[in-house]
Amino acid sequence: PLRAMGLSAPLRAGLPGPQGVDLSLEKFNLSAAATQAGELRAADAALSVGSAFWPALDAHEPRGELEKDDQALFREVFNPFLSDRRSEGDAFAPPPTSYAHLQSLKRLLKEEEAVRNRRKAHFLSNKFDVEDAGPLFPQSWTSSVQAEAAFLRTGGDRLHPRPEYKQQADLLRGALDAASRTFDRRAEDGMRFRIYRFGSLEVRTTQPQHGGEEEVGAVFSVRPDAAQAGAAGFYAARAPRAPCDADRVLKATEYIERGRRTFVVLEAEGGGVVMTEELEDGAVVWKPNPSNLEIRTSTAKVLRSADCGKAGVTIGDMRSFQASQDGRDWPKASRSRRKKYVHLAFCRAAGERVTSGFQKKTAYAQPWARCPRR
Repeated sequence: PLRAMGLSAPLRAGLPGPQGVDLSLEKFNLSAAATQAGELRAADAALSVGSAFWPALDAHEPRGELEKDDQALFREVFNPFLSDRRSEGDAFAPPPTSYAHLQSLKRLLKEEEAVRNRRKAHFLSNKFDVEDAGPLFPQSWTSSVQAEAAFLRTGGDRLHPRPEYKQQADLLRGALDAASRTFDRRAEDGMRFRIYRFGSLEVRTTQPQHGGEEEVGAVFSVRPDAAQAGAAGFYAARAPRAPCDADRVLKATEYIERGRRTFVVLEAEGGGVVMTEELEDGAVVWKPNPSNLEIRTSTAKVLRSADCGKAGVTIGDMRSFQASQDGRDWPKASRSRRKKYVHLAFCRAAGERVTSGFQKKTAYAQPWARCPRR
């Protein structure tokens, strides 16, 4: 049957049935092969190619039997997700190797690659709908993702592309290891499509059919409509103005990242935010509305948060505190000292004594270490 040729449906249309051919793999080179009546011929007509062909095809590096281009061609033709020819063992005989037939295979494989690229482009855009994957994808996807759709398309959620986050692939991969997959489907050719959700980010990845590395293809911010945005996510729902010194601090949140790095995010009443932390060289940074805040908060864990409106602390107060701490540990700040600054900043914004986000019980510090109050 045509299925035995290892070609997907678009390739099988109009091609002749498989035919046996004598083929010497020791001299197998499509780019420089001798032909007879338009077909490649082997010197030894009794040669069994099955036991030699598959190892040459699966080799990590091209071997003498197959040139690099030939190996790539036949890997696509005999894609194990579409072909069962390997089960033939030593009885296996490749398809016709005439120049015209090989050119036909290359043309059809090129058409399949074009479809595959269109699939990826659509999947990695915010137009892809898990409820209706569309004609580019297997029909079974449309009916099998209804349960996931309720989670992925909650009312009011909007996807906003964040291409700049793709440059932080290492940080994303670390988060993907711990994140749950909200969408995981494999196409008939073996290409795998996955969607992850963590924090306010949605990450979409693809993985080649031959077991290559999973690749981050697109990152989106999952932003609620303005009417639905809560205090915890209001700075992700719109582009706020930079906070000014007179703005009161409404909320403080302490985060910890992989590697035990901590930082504090201050939300101001004017709609802006400030991220502050101490670096290894003792510098204390102050970043209003940082561009990478969303990816950092989405890949980190919340240690604690506090509503700070009643404390009456302003952004100007916190800026003065940051300036007083900047450089105190130069030229090298230990992890405990960096963590201490974050604790002090959190407590000052909340109007509390120093406590540790790593402890369940409140731990009052010595008087000299108490959070300054207004």
